[in-house]
Amino acid sequence: MFRSKIVLLFTGIIVIGLLNLPVWGQQSSQIDKWGVGVFTGYNVPIFNFSDRFDGGPKFGLKLSFVKNNTSYEVAYFTCKYPSGKIEQAKFQWNYDGSYYSSPDASSEMVFHGITFGIEEPLMFSLGPLVPFWSIGAGFIYYKHEIKNMVFPGQSIPPMDLSFTYSPDVEERTSFTINLGGGLQYEVNSHIKLALFLKYHIIFGYLRPMEAWSIEEVSPIQTLDVGFDLIYYF
Repeated sequence: MFRSKIVLLFTGIIVIGLLNLPVWGQQSSQIDKWGVGVFTGYNVPIFNFSDRFDGGPKFGLKLSFVKNNTSYEVAYFTCKYPSGKIEQAKFQWNYDGSYYSSPDASSEMVFHGITFGIEEPLMFSLGPLVPFWSIGAGFIYYKHEIKNMVFPGQSIPPMDLSFTYSPDVEERTSFTINLGGGLQYEVNSHIKLALFLKYHIIFGYLRPMEAWSIEEVSPIQTLDVGFDLIYYF
């Protein structure tokens, strides 16, 4: 519920801003400058990926160069989902028809990525705020680890809740693309701030867990809501 409110609030700010009467945007004071920056936010799983996790914090660094009002960027980021929903999942044991959970289960997911992209301001401003859109692509390494799930294929009653899987780990490096937008504000000729919303498609997958009625995830899709700061020199 909290993550949904964040996304809706940020989306509302963008929409309300875009409905205001536009004023023609001014030339950036950061053209032909290099910049380094940091960004932080919250990463939210969407579609059936949200059946496994609620989300987690995201942090990153970026290098930027502005040419003709367009920012060309290289970014590194890391994100971690510290706990998931699989811990509460139950399976039906064929032997007695009862449902069982895994009391000691835990799961987490970690991402590390490098992306290349551009940010392009729209041709109007909202007072000191300038709306922009962005697009990018790159590669993401992800590791999904589940521990202590009770083995559902037991055939000797009673159910032994201490009979668990060894850690189940999936880790891959996959291609990713993203599309987003937001509002940016030039504090001065050296500093730019921005709020952003980005949609990511990761062309990887997570295996299904059929005993728990958890579907395969392919592709992995997420949303970022965040804030960045870039210093130009």
